[in-house]
Amino acid sequence: MSTLPHGRDAGDAALRWFVGVPLGTNPLILLDFITLLAIAWVVSWGALVATQFVLGGYVDVSHYKGAAVVASYLSLIFIGFYGVICFIITRNRYAALYRCDRAAILCENMRCAPRALERQLLRFAPYPIEPVRAPIRSVERRALWKDVTKVRKIDDLRVIVLKGKRGTLMRVYCPDGKIYAEALAFVAERTGIAAA
Repeated sequence: MSTLPHGRDAGDAALRWFVGVPLGTNPLILLDFITLLAIAWVVSWGALVATQFVLGGYVDVSHYKGAAVVASYLSLIFIGFYGVICFIITRNRYAALYRCDRAAILCENMRCAPRALERQLLRFAPYPIEPVRAPIRSVERRALWKDVTKVRKIDDLRVIVLKGKRGTLMRVYCPDGKIYAEALAFVAERTGIAAA
């Protein structure tokens, strides 16, 4: 099962579920990566042009073009690292456990080999997995309901984005439509904010 009963087995968790999340084919992660890649390209191009100006005393068109070529090669290297990490090391997946309670939502990202309940070659959206009993390593993040100022839903991907005063607090990935609807209702109840 992708969810665990809504009992008291997990402390005071009112809603709890495991979900598998694709890395290399996830549109939200790809958007973040492309944004960072564009910023890295501009910064490296600017740094190369500035270095030429400081060391050489002048900059001409060939220096701008050369800096663009080097920045493009650096971008290709970053794309290669991204591909290796996402598709070879993590095999385009990681597992997450979400726990919603009265005060906060907790996301535990786990390094493991999540077993999907249904086989599919390539995934773009979150998917149901078997419960993870012994992750290799895990990292926990917590978002307090009182810190949430805006809730955005992405129906096609079954993702709820919790935003605070300083940007995104957490992305809540849901494995199926039922959990997605329950999570939206729970978030609306706890925050008093309707998802837009």
